[in-house]
Amino acid sequence: MKIIHIDTGKEWRGGQRQAQFLHEGLLESGFESILVCNADGQFPKRGVQSIIPMKFRGETDLSFMRELKKLIRIEKPDIVHTHDAHSLTPALLAKVMGTGFKLINTRRVDFSVNKGYFSRKKYDNRQVDIIVAISKAIRDMLISDGISGSRIRLINSGVRFPKSLNYLLYKELIDKYELYGRFVIGNVANISDHKDQKTLIDAFIRFREEAENASLVIVGGGPLSDELKAYAAATPYGSDIIFTGHTESVYEHLALFDVFCMSSKTEGLCTSIIDAMFMMRPVAATAAGGIPELVKDNFNGLLSPVKDSEALAESFNLLYDDRELVKRFSSNGFHTALKFSDNAMVSGYIRLYEELCGRV
Repeated sequence: MKIIHIDTGKEWRGGQRQAQFLHEGLLESGFESILVCNADGQFPKRGVQSIIPMKFRGETDLSFMRELKKLIRIEKPDIVHTHDAHSLTPALLAKVMGTGFKLINTRRVDFSVNKGYFSRKKYDNRQVDIIVAISKAIRDMLISDGISGSRIRLINSGVRFPKSLNYLLYKELIDKYELYGRFVIGNVANISDHKDQKTLIDAFIRFREEAENASLVIVGGGPLSDELKAYAAATPYGSDIIFTGHTESVYEHLALFDVFCMSSKTEGLCTSIIDAMFMMRPVAATAAGGIPELVKDNFNGLLSPVKDSEALAESFNLLYDDRELVKRFSSNGFHTALKFSDNAMVSGYIRLYEELCGRV
């Protein structure tokens, strides 16, 4: 069986990581897998095997469409799997123009596809054989948008867990950020509007008023980085808020945290929470999108309403004061994380591919 994946993203975010895990997992399982990626993106810089970089200027880019159609004609894939909304349009056109393959799109965000006529028609097109939702929240959103449940499959995102931790780097990071003796609230996410790190900072300021040894570490970059740094600097405890920028050493940073926090307004599922749970970090999060499918309140973490900094600060206080609670959440979270491995995700897609191609 041959699969062509398409991911047009420029940044390296959760969706790109998932596409890589799936593509590499398929290659390891003996499938023919080709990944078409943005020539100006991150895939060509990461040494991923069997990729074809193409210039991508937008979903109506005619040159990209011609290149993609030519590739599909030559390779004759059984399945074309699109990993973002922008890549779905050229794949749809290739299928409509007579190239025979099954078309899949993975939907990773929990907002409506009815935001415009074109978006609605794209997702409610019978040429799209299956839409994969990475969480129940996304599946329910698609159904509420009028997409037939028979065309939706649920396959959770997966994480490739590390086999070891660079302990020397971890110690260097403690020195670098001056975290000895500090109680660290941590966040790993793209700094963007839907991640809502402003609410996280507001919650931290409330918490810091009571906990003099508290620090906040925000790991990642993004379009709102400068704005968020200015917002933090204007608070009474701006000096206790650390921005690391983008890093490849995510797990070494997670090891610094006493509490992991995700303050999103919308969220598909959130693999960063899975990473944190694997590292046995208790989680305080907002009940956005698919997050409650990972974080079970008072079992492996604490949930608070979206944009409620007071409730989030209270979660920090509880985790600061109750070490037994932290131990329970850490243990339960670790066992939760193990259910969301990259191998489980790859196996789910293989079953779907075989079903679509009539090989079950």
